[in-house]
Amino acid sequence: MGRLAMFGAMRYGNFRRYWIGMISSVVAQNMEFVSISWLVLTLTNAPVAIGLVGLTNSVPQICLNLVGGVVADRVNRQRLLMFVQGCAAALYLILATLVATGLVQVWHVFAFALVMGAVRAFDGPSRMALMPYLVPKDVIPSAVAMQNIVWQLPRMVGPAIAGLLIAQVGVGASLYIAGFGSGGALILFGSLRIAGLAGGASGNFMRNLVEGLNFVRQHDLFSALIAMTFFNSIFGMSYTLMEAVFARDVLHVGSQGFGLMETAGALGAISGVLVAAYLAQRFRKGPQALLGAVTFGVLLIAFALSPWYPLSLVLLFFCGMFNQMYMTTINTTLQMSVPDEVRGRVLGLYGLGFSIVPLGGTIAGGIAQAAGAPTAVAIGGFLVASMAVGVATKVPRVRNIA
Repeated sequence: MGRLAMFGAMRYGNFRRYWIGMISSVVAQNMEFVSISWLVLTLTNAPVAIGLVGLTNSVPQICLNLVGGVVADRVNRQRLLMFVQGCAAALYLILATLVATGLVQVWHVFAFALVMGAVRAFDGPSRMALMPYLVPKDVIPSAVAMQNIVWQLPRMVGPAIAGLLIAQVGVGASLYIAGFGSGGALILFGSLRIAGLAGGASGNFMRNLVEGLNFVRQHDLFSALIAMTFFNSIFGMSYTLMEAVFARDVLHVGSQGFGLMETAGALGAISGVLVAAYLAQRFRKGPQALLGAVTFGVLLIAFALSPWYPLSLVLLFFCGMFNQMYMTTINTTLQMSVPDEVRGRVLGLYGLGFSIVPLGGTIAGGIAQAAGAPTAVAIGGFLVASMAVGVATKVPRVRNIA
């Protein structure tokens, strides 16, 4: 895939509208994170409440993600995605109005987080299952890369917009803008012109769910790739939740240094997505995914051992880069290989891995409390690299992915 072909998916009108809609939706989500955190802190003056709201949001996503996958295989995926965006927009506007009128209470925020988490359980499966209908099969690597960029670019925009609005106008204004962002995504998703989206699964709902799990269990290629994703979420990505500890207690660079650490990781992640897209048709995906995972694990260990801030910034850049390289490759492989009749369920299970990152943060936090943050991150890096080596050894099909 050449340099221009990396962006080949953008040649297709359906994908362009989908991509812009995703940008609008993800900017709203980033604004939500800052707005809700600030609102909870203002209402309670208790930092622990921010973590509890995050937990309240993640629990329904974890519990319902597989259900969302089954629904995505049973109904029109475009309409399901539109329904999700409509619900998100309504929730933002309701909470914004409660804030603007001075009626908001802490329980309102927890209720918002709970319902929004349930709604988002249906977002990932419908979004990922829609992908093959937006571009031809040979353009899917570009489409996956462009979609992954969607999750990185707003990290540099959404929080800044929310912070400025909160400072100048208030939390309510930030939530209103987030609501308009989801509304814009709803309109763009509704403008897609796609045929053949009616769900293929039918019959007993629970049987559909079990069928999806059995399909993954019976195909070692898919089970290995999804297991690598879960391992990455639990033991690899926890380093992002430990960066504040490194900034304050290990590298002694304070909040400003912490911000630069976040930026370095985001820039690396964007670079990794583009590199993965560039390599997609030049190298075999199996070795690319496995080598990327091992390299990511080794880089995590190096970051954990680094006592020098400039070196840590460089290592964080490459951590973000190699993590996204191999995660984008896994996503591309699943999109190109999973049969359409079980796509929602398989990708719903894959997406569940991203919902359990807080669990990894809890584990890493416990290790950090007992033995220090560097030990926690180094153990995570060792486990991620070891998992990749184990998959390479035990599942030859992964090594042989073309």
